[in-house]
Amino acid sequence: MKNRIVIIFLNLLLLSLIACKKEKIITHQFSVERIEELHNYLLQVRQAYAIPGLSVGIVHKDSVFNTTLGIADQDHHAIDALIPFSAGSISEPMLATAVLKMLDSGLIQLDDPVQKYLPYFKTADKINKKITIRHLLSHTSGIQHYPVLWDTPDTSANAPENTTRSISSQQLKFPVPGSRILRSPYNYDILADLITKVTRAPFEQYIRQHVFEKLGMKSSSFSKPKRYVQPFSIDNWLTFTSKTDSLYPYNRENGGSNGLHTTAADLSQWMEMLLNKGKTATGIFVKRSVFDDFFSIQYRSGKSSGITLGWELSKDDDQELLIKKSEITSFQNQVILIPKQKTGITFLSNISAQPVSSEIIKNITNWLNGASLPVVKIPVSLAMGNKLQETGSIDSAINLYHLLKKTRKPRYDMSLNALNSFGNTLFKRIGDKTNALKIYQLCTQEFPKSALPYLGIADIYIKSRSYANAVSALEKSRPLMNKIQLDYALSMEQYIRERTTDQDPG
Repeated sequence: MKNRIVIIFLNLLLLSLIACKKEKIITHQFSVERIEELHNYLLQVRQAYAIPGLSVGIVHKDSVFNTTLGIADQDHHAIDALIPFSAGSISEPMLATAVLKMLDSGLIQLDDPVQKYLPYFKTADKINKKITIRHLLSHTSGIQHYPVLWDTPDTSANAPENTTRSISSQQLKFPVPGSRILRSPYNYDILADLITKVTRAPFEQYIRQHVFEKLGMKSSSFSKPKRYVQPFSIDNWLTFTSKTDSLYPYNRENGGSNGLHTTAADLSQWMEMLLNKGKTATGIFVKRSVFDDFFSIQYRSGKSSGITLGWELSKDDDQELLIKKSEITSFQNQVILIPKQKTGITFLSNISAQPVSSEIIKNITNWLNGASLPVVKIPVSLAMGNKLQETGSIDSAINLYHLLKKTRKPRYDMSLNALNSFGNTLFKRIGDKTNALKIYQLCTQEFPKSALPYLGIADIYIKSRSYANAVSALEKSRPLMNKIQLDYALSMEQYIRERTTDQDPG
């Protein structure tokens, strides 16, 4: 009998060990061939879009990949896997992760009023008493937006509290919290203050101990580190050469909404936990019952879009995508999670001149699902800009376009968007309306079925107060417009109607 009991016990122990083994998260690196393929694609991206430095992290099922390319500063030091980027508003879902951890520990409840923990949290209309932690997390509090870095940076111990107190004379944008979305960095800056007061420790310390250390995120912090990737800004819009930017995005008053510094490797650790619904290789980060609320939609902004706790949610082919983008000063960052595919991708770069992160992530997602990575082509606008810089003649740049089109150089992007963007650069970045007009007119000849260049022409004429010519351009474009372009044209026409045309030079 005793032997039988021992055998039963051993069998149960064996079954328990097998079950634990099934629960354990085991990650693998991509194959050498896959890594080389992706690395070559990212090299092409960096060259085509003149990106000083970038970093990419991927979690796909049981595989993880991280890489860095390019330079971190004006001295051309190479970016490595440990040097962090300023992550901008990716701070928000990371801070929400810390709030989730507090919820898991029983320190707070999501529907607690904020004033329960911050008695000085007040607004002019007294509606603040109804605002909960959930409202802050989901940007449904009604607290108004402010531009990031609007004041002198404050790194004092009371900086988060100063932010909370600063809205005391502010009217909320709508009277019923939870009834609308209004994205405002204040929501997460106030949450940083709340974390500080509840835990009786600086919010940066709590997140380091309870999030970063638990997830093995060794290079991440909500404080400005001693060593970090410097931002770059365009020095010459014709050649897209860049230099380090003197404006660095760190202010402890908005540390909750924009203070995160991190790496793609660290974000991969975080994404892996999220995709495994609160589990990590070393154990449970938060209970599943708590985690489920993290991805649940808090407010639906459209048929296939909404907001969760820290994330923008959209649907694509019946798959939910959780997205966070950031283009603060000269950093361009994005994280996307596709829970159904157990896929997470992050893209970090130290320049934001060209919005390319979404396209890059889309191409990588398709590649993970079996498609080939595209050959990245150099925008024809870059070649034309270099020619204009070299010769000072817009005609030489136009002749180059015709030559490249005739010889069908496969390495150049000859699309409407690529050509039209050269007009946008000349007009909006350099202020050269004369040459921009010539490029937009070239676009109308090369792409006669598109309304896009006509809208650029109309914009130039409006800025020149040549309203009759602007109306003429809009009339030509009207049969070619899609809905978005039509809305834009209507706003132009409204603007024209509000101005007199008595002295119209056109």
